[in-house]
Amino acid sequence: MKIKNVSLFLTLLLFVSSALFFQACNVSTANLNDVKLCNTKSDAGCSSDAASFPVTSEAIYCSANVKNAPSGTKVTFIWKHDGKELGQADVETSGGVVLGHMSINGALEPGKYSVTVKLNSDNSTPTTKEFTLE
Repeated sequence: MKIKNVSLFLTLLLFVSSALFFQACNVSTANLNDVKLCNTKSDAGCSSDAASFPVTSEAIYCSANVKNAPSGTKVTFIWKHDGKELGQADVETSGGVVLGHMSINGALEPGKYSVTVKLNSDNSTPTTKEFTLE
């Protein structure tokens, strides 16, 4: 009888530990693809992908297609210049095209920039696009 109680206790302990562990993980079925940069947007995001823009552009847009996303999925855009963060924005979606942008309006200097797009989940791989302002 004592072995049966110990076995039951260990089974319950394993179950509770597993439940707590998996609750701490943020796993999602959502995925990102078709990440593009442009300086002219449309309702469908960026129609083409570019890596160089005039420094006189009003803004740089980054669009990505989100698939298999549950409602409330957050997509984060992190904008950088020479590795230093300029800013970030979170966009909530349930799928489709998401769009982030960085306003320039002549306030940024020529150089190398990047944007990293990532889903707020533990099993998502971020996508980084590099570009230059000339």
